[in-house]
Amino acid sequence: MITVVRNFRRRSREQHAGFSLLEVILFLGILSIILGTAMAVSISTEEARIRQRSIAEVEQRGTQILETVTKSIRRSEAILSPAINQTGSVLALQMTLSGEFPTIFAPTASGNLLLVEKSTLFSLLSPQVTVSALQFQNVNGKSVFVSFDIQAIIPLVKKVTFSRHFEATATLFQNDQSTAGGCGSCPVPVCQNHTEKWYECEADACTLSVSTFAC
Repeated sequence: MITVVRNFRRRSREQHAGFSLLEVILFLGILSIILGTAMAVSISTEEARIRQRSIAEVEQRGTQILETVTKSIRRSEAILSPAINQTGSVLALQMTLSGEFPTIFAPTASGNLLLVEKSTLFSLLSPQVTVSALQFQNVNGKSVFVSFDIQAIIPLVKKVTFSRHFEATATLFQNDQSTAGGCGSCPVPVCQNHTEKWYECEADACTLSVSTFAC
């Protein structure tokens, strides 16, 4: 009797000493499901973060451009280009301070937006976003209607482009008009041979700027 009990206990220990093949397969299957779900959630969360960051960049840059353009228009003395009741992709303004004369907004072939103040060029966009369909409409020489699209390519597994349209109208403050620091009759900026050229005000005299950009 004692021998039978011992043999039974020994067989029981041998049966429970390890996992069966079925148990191992079930464990690996459940583990792969858990890992797959966790990875999918992680990827989805990261894509949502990237998407929101790109959208915020578009919103921020578009708003900043509108503010910069409208402030310059309101502080300007006259609209040099486009001509009265005409529309163009380049806006040139006659300013009171010689250090800002002229002030020019112009797009580049790569989708950037340049701000020119006298002979200094500034980039208004980051590499992550581009501008398109930029239009400036000179309304009776008294205000400018501005419209443009800002877009960003969202770097997901399948690239997605997010775009938003911006527009506004800004009016010149007529009471602030003066004589552009003594340079009220400089030639209007012009695009010649794919190069934008303009005159700047120096010591109350109009001088052809050495700075240029492709147009």
